[in-house]
Amino acid sequence: MAVTLTTPQVHGAGWAVNAITADASGCEVVKAAPGSGYYLVIKHLTLICDANITVTIGEGESSSAVETAIVGPVPFASNGPEMDLVFNPPIQLTENKALTVDASGAGNIVLFVQGEVHP
Repeated sequence: MAVTLTTPQVHGAGWAVNAITADASGCEVVKAAPGSGYYLVIKHLTLICDANITVTIGEGESSSAVETAIVGPVPFASNGPEMDLVFNPPIQLTENKALTVDASGAGNIVLFVQGEVHP
């Protein structure tokens, strides 16, 4: 299933992305890999899910799953609470790896992530 991405305008350095999907069970890219020699750095992450599934946020994709988990798998219940994380210090992904989301089944997921790209 596809993920719908919107990228809010960020003041200064950095990026933000809002991802919405009804089924992330095949692993979806939230923020593309930045290129050789660069790293995505995650500062803030908000995750909302309305289904009885687990959600994993991570880096890279292999065999339709997250390669390396950053957060999760997090179990959610129908209309469960949102998860709001501020990383201090920020989390740095592996060089040239995409930020990805995967779920154990279908269910509405909203993911807001804010960060920077570093050499």
